[in-house]
Amino acid sequence: MSNFASQFRSISRQCLLLALILPLSAWADNWTLQVGAQTGDKAHQALAFLPNEIWIHQGDSITWSFPSNEVHTATFLTLGQVRPSRLVGCPGGGPPDGRTPDFSTFNNSACVNSGILTSLDSQTYTVIFPAVGNFKLVCLAHPNMTGAIHVLDPSAPLPYDQAFYDKQADQERADLLSDVMASG
Repeated sequence: MSNFASQFRSISRQCLLLALILPLSAWADNWTLQVGAQTGDKAHQALAFLPNEIWIHQGDSITWSFPSNEVHTATFLTLGQVRPSRLVGCPGGGPPDGRTPDFSTFNNSACVNSGILTSLDSQTYTVIFPAVGNFKLVCLAHPNMTGAIHVLDPSAPLPYDQAFYDKQADQERADLLSDVMASG
């Protein structure tokens, strides 16, 4: 066997090995969403995940910001899990409110919880989605505040991009705050 052929095989094996061990996250996207909203004078709050529904690929992550002074959580419960209070959070979660670490993964096997956050905390919370499925997002501080995350196989086309979701969130925020101000 020639030296060139031997080197070619060696390089080919190394490339194949690298492709096998390179994590899916190297190709994953990070989506940015918001939890809650408020008017500029902070007098009115919107209790919603913005946008309320999103389609992403397996291996992608979502980072939520908390631009409202109202307390919120970004929480994923396992199927059949009894909803805990906002002060308890996820079983096994850390103090003071059962929070799980930033960049936790959610695949329905364990609860994931941001803990109680507001705009005063200037924090974000990121969750990685390694499994295909439909997942319900809840705020432990507000029982009717929910959202949906649809995680698709990486080969499936996504119906929308980040720019679409940003525009949708802006419209949902404006509609909700307008409704709150009209009723208040």
